[in-house]
Amino acid sequence: TAVIWVVGGDGPSSRGVRSLPLWNHQLFLLINAGASPNPTFVHFVTLLAGSPVLVGPVLLAGLWVWGRPSARGALLAVAVAGVVGLGVNVAVGLLYFEPRPFMIGLGHTWMAHAPDNAFPSDHATFTWTLGLALIMTGGARRWGAAVCVYGVAIAWSRIYLGVHSPDDMAASALVALVAGWLAWACRPLMTVWVLPAVEGLYESLLRALHVPATFIPRQ
Repeated sequence: TAVIWVVGGDGPSSRGVRSLPLWNHQLFLLINAGASPNPTFVHFVTLLAGSPVLVGPVLLAGLWVWGRPSARGALLAVAVAGVVGLGVNVAVGLLYFEPRPFMIGLGHTWMAHAPDNAFPSDHATFTWTLGLALIMTGGARRWGAAVCVYGVAIAWSRIYLGVHSPDDMAASALVALVAGWLAWACRPLMTVWVLPAVEGLYESLLRALHVPATFIPRQ
């Protein structure tokens, strides 16, 4: 059951949080779900909105195991960039607070969410960071492009469900761009200094678990 806040209604706006800029307000209302969306569609979009938490790590693990061994240094850099991107979001949140739409009684909310800082979006930042970093490092450019498109769907879904506004997503894209550049910059370091140790631990773990080489390739 969704909690719905309608424009002009009573609710979290009484906390004294400020309103969104007009352009952001209007664009949000164009994307946000109406008062009576299809429940099945809302369920699907809700699953999509939360999927980066699972899809991102699974994709990186799959590329590590079945992708090019020569790209593993890049994958480590991509993983570091993902963590850095989320860290930047936390730092931004300490300096600047933006309410979620339902906190100011804007639109309709079809996804349960804590009334915390919305700016930038962690889900969009994480997704776009992975996509851009995969492209910039050359770790898996086609997958990176697909992940960037997937990130657009994530951004749309979280606005549609009423837990983010468009400027949250614009900020996420900027953070992801910086984090992607960081992945490109640190790839040589990860390849030379970190990758040998990680690969050694990985191979030792596979041997200890007696994982068949037919399922997970060995070097």
